[in-house]
Amino acid sequence: MVARALDSFFSRSDALSRLQDHAERLQRLQRLVEAGLPLATRGAVRVANFQEGELTLHVTSPALATRLKMSLNGLQTNLVAAGEPVGLIKVKVRTTPFVGLELPEDVEARPIGAGGKAALLALSEQLRPEDPLAAALRRMVKHSA
Repeated sequence: MVARALDSFFSRSDALSRLQDHAERLQRLQRLVEAGLPLATRGAVRVANFQEGELTLHVTSPALATRLKMSLNGLQTNLVAAGEPVGLIKVKVRTTPFVGLELPEDVEARPIGAGGKAALLALSEQLRPEDPLAAALRRMVKHSA
């Protein structure tokens, strides 16, 4: 079987060809944006889309979005000077989704002895009744094996 270049598949279809052109343009814009940013922020700014003269950038934090918004005029000037017809730049915060903690599936219940239960209850009684720690200690004693 003869291996063909991936480009040959993209050139077969107009839609795929346009998609490839758009992806290449986004990569070029990403390089230009990175070149126009300070070193500390380069890895945290991503070109998300470019459509009808509107460039959308994703950043990793609200603080970085604020900092970037203050320097958009200079960035836009650099992009236009490089030949990209950027009329408007939008900045959006895109944080990474919370994955959560992976707990082992087989959690072994460990019993709390009578002395431990008494000590936990005594500690919870020394705290204010509405204190979250007191409530957590009471739940721990209640649900212990």
